Amino acid sequence: MGAFTEVIQSELPGVYVSSIRIGETESEDKNKGFFDEVNRQVDEVCETLKADPELAGGFNAIGFSQGGQFFRAYVQRCNDPPVHNLITFGAQHAGVSEWPGCKDKLDASCALARSLLLRGAYLSWVQHRVVQAQYFKDSRNYAEYLEKNIFLPDINNEHPDLRNKTYVHNLNQLNKFVMLQFENDETVVPKESAWFGYWNEEGEVIPIKDQPLYKEDWLGLKSMDEKGKLIFEEIPGKHMEIAIEYVKDVIVPKYLSEKVAFVEGARGGIVVQQAR
Repeated sequence: MGAFTEVIQSELPGVYVSSIRIGETESEDKNKGFFDEVNRQVDEVCETLKADPELAGGFNAIGFSQGGQFFRAYVQRCNDPPVHNLITFGAQHAGVSEWPGCKDKLDASCALARSLLLRGAYLSWVQHRVVQAQYFKDSRNYAEYLEKNIFLPDINNEHPDLRNKTYVHNLNQLNKFVMLQFENDETVVPKESAWFGYWNEEGEVIPIKDQPLYKEDWLGLKSMDEKGKLIFEEIPGKHMEIAIEYVKDVIVPKYLSEKVAFVEGARGGIVVQQAR
């Protein structure tokens, strides 16, 4: 993603770029992309960004893959300093229904995490250790998902008796919430999760506007949409195949201004936060 960063810095001379690593080393950061509690990571990022005086006035944020929903959690839970525009590439906002496999067959961390997820994503010890389990969603057993998933039901305000008004307020402070879906994404299942789309019990993908999440405005997304704050765009390519021309011609001029915060470390992405 070095080229991505270079384009932004080239198009916005003098832009401040903040790279945040989860862990002390690059190796630890990569490992925490598979093994850690996402809630703890969000808390860490909240503290790190608040301590950066360069970001005090707010900033634009870009999240790649799982970094998309992780940074949305930052906005909803902290947002101090505030995010102006949140841009997510191939995120899993509605969760995933399966682990498609590891691109690098020699990646031991990925292989182990996949093995644990397949053994039982809702087992307590898996939930508290495997990152991807914390946004796994079995649409055929929604009650168990609500009960046992420790991250996604909360940030999506899905608990009927625990709708968090702060989440709604903070998310609505965004100027734009830009959700980019890869046309040929085979990593995120279903790919429409990038737009909050997800399976029903019959295996049909239900678009966000046909879900209670939107209709009943659990997160304030309907209100944001009515104000023109939600942007749904599909871009060519497979998961995380981002053309530099697209960044230069679309992302920079339309959604980025003076301050951009990057969080390094999640495999597959760069900007606050990467998909590890």
